[in-house]
Amino acid sequence: MASALLFSSIIVVLIDPGLHLVIVPMRMYSGINNFLLLAIPGFMFAALLMNRIGVTNDIVKLSDLLVGRIRGGLAHINVLASMLMGGISGSATADVAGIGSILIPTMKKRGFGSGFAAAITASSSAIGSIIPPSILMIVYGATANISIGALFIAGYIPGILVALQQIVVSYIYSKKAGLAKDETKWTWEEIGKITFRGLIPLSVFLIIIGGIVFGIMTATEAAAVSAVYVCILGFFVYNTLTYKMLLEVAIETARLTAVVMFCVGTATLFGWLMTYLQILDVSSGVIQSFATGPKVFLFFCAFLFVVLGTFMDPVPAILIFVPVLAPIAIALGVEPILLGIIIVMTLSIGRITPPYGISLLLASSIADIPISKALTWSFILFGGFCMIVCLIILIPEVSLFLPKLLVPDSM
Repeated sequence: MASALLFSSIIVVLIDPGLHLVIVPMRMYSGINNFLLLAIPGFMFAALLMNRIGVTNDIVKLSDLLVGRIRGGLAHINVLASMLMGGISGSATADVAGIGSILIPTMKKRGFGSGFAAAITASSSAIGSIIPPSILMIVYGATANISIGALFIAGYIPGILVALQQIVVSYIYSKKAGLAKDETKWTWEEIGKITFRGLIPLSVFLIIIGGIVFGIMTATEAAAVSAVYVCILGFFVYNTLTYKMLLEVAIETARLTAVVMFCVGTATLFGWLMTYLQILDVSSGVIQSFATGPKVFLFFCAFLFVVLGTFMDPVPAILIFVPVLAPIAIALGVEPILLGIIIVMTLSIGRITPPYGISLLLASSIADIPISKALTWSFILFGGFCMIVCLIILIPEVSLFLPKLLVPDSM
């Protein structure tokens, strides 16, 4: 996607006599030259490192303790673990790789259909883009120039609602499939140990959100602090972190960050060319003709980004279309933070719908099945996801209540 944006932009620059090729690196650099985007490598590093030091196993065990004895417990564990990991990693792909590799084989052995196991893993991983820290929220906040901290806080209730909806679907599936309850009995010693080890990584979440809410640090500073804190956990608590592992994670972080920044740079260039050629002015006029009110506008945006997320990477979608939509939202009296939550949620849906559907592809690969086998339950979960989006559009306070309460100055 990023390469397509770059090459198409270069062709336009070469054709237009008023432009010079030097505009390509200049505009790409201007897109990535943003202090807020420094939060991305920090959160990526922390997420990758936690997967390597064994945090994922502890979160899965804590989830098992909390919801494992409900009928279809493994599916509920999958959802809850993704929600908890989402509050640490901010990466849907990391959630699928970490949690899916542990739970999908186990779910298949316990009687779950491989298609459902892949679908629930992919769908629950989308929560990682809604529950902060979220890379998509960082990109949106930098593009729309609004508080990333307020965006983070606004994502909690929507993320929890999506998780609850998926737990309900999992329960219905488990009941129809006749899956037995898990009758495992825990000793008090085991409960204490699992709880303690599960809460240790969740303390990263307290550092991130607590620091932002109380004005101690920005989102970018929180990313750096969380990366250092995870290193301390790896060395002194888990005792699994080595210097070789640290170097490997740093290299992987640099590679993934380069991919994201390349997407940001090329999308910025492409968006600037659309503005230069006045294409965005035409698009803005068309959107305004449809947007007769705030709710109609938000439903239009939701539909637009569901379609975009199905065919393209979320980062370019945000960078190209948010500059067009943000001024219209302000003119209609739509809270920019609410618009951001709707955009992030609808783009997250694109991770579980083909042909882009990267989370569904990865989960199907782990389950060793063709993607077509997971589509039925994927579309059912997709429908539930869309219902939550509609609820937030109709009742904005579902998302805006917490940021208004905790960070009113950012609204």
